Amino acid sequence: MKNQKSNTLWPFDLPLAPQPEGYQQQTIDRLAGLELRMKQLIRAIEVNNELLRTMQEQQNRVCTNGSGSVIVRM
Repeated sequence: MKNQKSNTLWPFDLPLAPQPEGYQQQTIDRLAGLELRMKQLIRAIEVNNELLRTMQEQQNRVCTNGSGSVIVRM
């Protein structure tokens, strides 16, 4: 614990442990996979939002006799 008191940067200045071979490429591959998943998730959210807008619009329509639909704003 003496090291903690004498060194204000402890433990952040400790040397990094050696990484296994291929670790950097695995990390890059994982990040690429995460990026793809994020894009897919964003697209799914966009599609879901459009579906919700369509459903809300349909709920807000009131059918009248012979004159088509009227959109009711709330």
